[in-house]
Amino acid sequence: MLYEKLNLEMKNTVDAYVGRLRPLAWGRRSDLLAEAALPFGDDLPPDKAKVAARGFLTAVLERLGDGEVTHPVQAHLFQASLNPEHQALAERWFEKNPGAGDGGGV
Repeated sequence: MLYEKLNLEMKNTVDAYVGRLRPLAWGRRSDLLAEAALPFGDDLPPDKAKVAARGFLTAVLERLGDGEVTHPVQAHLFQASLNPEHQALAERWFEKNPGAGDGGGV
């Protein structure tokens, strides 16, 4: 898990964010995650900035602990995660729900 590799300050940041996201629906979670993840790469070269943003997304998704994809927005978020388990769950969801991946990117 990527979360386990974070320093204490980042773990606290991720955990606080997860607490705010947990009661929200996937559409709102996606909006807030995109808004929060982008600044993680502000001081980095573009190639590293994208990885930093995806790292934050991955750590948050790991802490949310949703082990089953049930919503198209969730599938797109899992697809963008750096965690291979998330990616596999998203892929299986898209296979079971053809056409659901059209136009719903995050």
